[in-house]
Amino acid sequence: MILMMTRKRLTLLALGCALLVAGCAARRVSHDYVFGVTGVVTAEDGAPVQDAEVTLGVSGPVYEAVTPVKTVMRLTNSIGGFVFMYISGESGVKYTLTVRKEGFEPQTVSGSAPPEGHHTIRLKTTDGKQ
Repeated sequence: MILMMTRKRLTLLALGCALLVAGCAARRVSHDYVFGVTGVVTAEDGAPVQDAEVTLGVSGPVYEAVTPVKTVMRLTNSIGGFVFMYISGESGVKYTLTVRKEGFEPQTVSGSAPPEGHHTIRLKTTDGKQ
């Protein structure tokens, strides 16, 4: 009787272990990546361009906390800098940056992140003067 109960317990234990191993093998391992795009916007003469509109457009899964991100606009700071920092479940998410500022020609660049994308964007004046 004791031998029979021990066999049942061992059989149940072996079955439980087998199910646990199968479940772990089938489970997809997911990673969170930092999706970071940074840069500096300057004029043709190298001077920083403050308050230029930088619009980020993404074509993959990018999130601000749990909110999906598709398009975001930021203004450059006093040294022409901008930062977009989010999270993604994939690496290599493609994006575009479009920069606009009155008196300058708009410019669009593209890339993929992660790895982090850093850009130096030089804007040309609309009248051709610096």
